[in-house]
Amino acid sequence: GHGFRTELISMLLDLKPRFLRFPGGCFVEGSWLRNAFRWRDSIGPWEERPGHYGDVWNYWTDDGLGYYEFLQLSEDLGAAPVWVFNNGISHHDEVDTTAIAPFVKDILDSLEFARGSAESTWGSVRAAMGHPEPFPVKYVAIGNEDCGKENYRGNYLKFYNAIREAYPDIQMISNCDGSSGPLDHPADLYDFHVYTGSRALFSMKNTFDNTSRSGPKAFVSEYAVTGNDAGRGSLLASLAEAAFLTGLEKNSDVVHMASYAPLFINDNDRTLVINRGLLFLQHFACSC
Repeated sequence: GHGFRTELISMLLDLKPRFLRFPGGCFVEGSWLRNAFRWRDSIGPWEERPGHYGDVWNYWTDDGLGYYEFLQLSEDLGAAPVWVFNNGISHHDEVDTTAIAPFVKDILDSLEFARGSAESTWGSVRAAMGHPEPFPVKYVAIGNEDCGKENYRGNYLKFYNAIREAYPDIQMISNCDGSSGPLDHPADLYDFHVYTGSRALFSMKNTFDNTSRSGPKAFVSEYAVTGNDAGRGSLLASLAEAAFLTGLEKNSDVVHMASYAPLFINDNDRTLVINRGLLFLQHFACSC
């Protein structure tokens, strides 16, 4: 009843996902900030949404699959929503930490839209769209693959502190890898991404064996065999990914969640990837 294609959503239900990571990775950043995902422009009547150019994957999106629809989909699937938002950084430009306050306010508004009461400013917008009850957003990722960027740590702390004060129960995910050493900033989880060949991924099955058992947990939010030995799917790639997963399960005390990419791809137009750009979901690796 929410406009999703039944055969696709049926496949998602069959996976029994525990979480939904949205709206994606590089899609969130944009090659340039002017083309980053804007949650405000993705809510309201579909015909009134301006849409935007996804300049990382080079296609136009009408944002009919917007922030509200992702929250609805999470609810329909019985999956925990994981909201990945832009932290003022794209692939080619950045907002200085001294000017990041409007971006922080924008994300606080997005959380009020999801979690606020029907009487709150943004919660009332959600209620008017047909969902008076709040959505249980408990996870947010502050950016995507931005750890090495000049303003990431400064921007990250601005978002972290503001969200912690307003929503102390929300688990925050850093872009910086903490698998081989401690982070220099607070976080509840950290992102770990890997795209590589079969031999390399197979050899990474022991990646988390020596990870510290204290501190933030790992969220392996993007992993896949890529390159010539992947193609449209191969036994070699599957074996390597399975071996990598055994390492995640063996270390499920420190690896909290894992999600494969891509989830869907349009085989007639492989630039239309519903994965790093739009949608991730898998399972909690921990035995919780």
